[in-house]
Amino acid sequence: MQLLTICVSLFFNILLFCLTIHGTHCAGILAGNGYSSKGKYKGIAPEANILSVKVLDESGNGNTSDILSTVQWIIENREVYKTRIINFSLGAIAQYRERRDPLVKAANRAIDNNFIVVAAVGNSGPMRNTILSPATSRYVISVGALDDGRTVETNDDSIAEFSSRGPTLDRVRKPDLIAPGVNIMSLSNKNLTSYTTLSGTSMSAPMVSGAAALLLNENPNYTHYDIKRKLLNACTKIKASSTEQGAGILDISRIFS
Repeated sequence: MQLLTICVSLFFNILLFCLTIHGTHCAGILAGNGYSSKGKYKGIAPEANILSVKVLDESGNGNTSDILSTVQWIIENREVYKTRIINFSLGAIAQYRERRDPLVKAANRAIDNNFIVVAAVGNSGPMRNTILSPATSRYVISVGALDDGRTVETNDDSIAEFSSRGPTLDRVRKPDLIAPGVNIMSLSNKNLTSYTTLSGTSMSAPMVSGAAALLLNENPNYTHYDIKRKLLNACTKIKASSTEQGAGILDISRIFS
């Protein structure tokens, strides 16, 4: 995964879990400074720091144990790297209920250690009951994908067909909210000045993580639950079920109200 060189203003790091191929893309959505596009394709929190961790190969394959050990490492080193947000732009098929799921346990443990945890729900839609772990955690901020029709109006918005739907095995309503995830323009890992479009809930999650970073910059004492409540209160419903959209589309302009 290619790391970004970004301005430093926010006092904490964001741990970014994602695949090699689109890791740079996710990082750009979250915190790209827009330098190569003269500011046109700037990230949600362009002055955040990113602590980028590669746990899967270029095909998206890997071991759950590697993810678990990395979460434990970041918890143990939270004071060293000043990490506050963990973004999971990855997931695994939810084979267990929450209390037995190892990825959910790891994500919940991070929340207990004062991290804000955001996870993509997966791209297994439009079937129901397809939310990936650790987004199945009732505590994690779980993000689905919106198709905004390439317009600023919301009357033509819909749930991206690929976006995983709830509920979870424990009958928890998921996703918690949705954010744009179709044809999102961000950094390419081909060279230092190129951009590309990708689609997926992996693109939606860093938008929400970026919004969380903006909130933490306003008030460093916010907990995961403070951030989650503010994000959900800043959402607008569209014509879709609660197991497709949760609280609705995140409107970042409303998170400080």
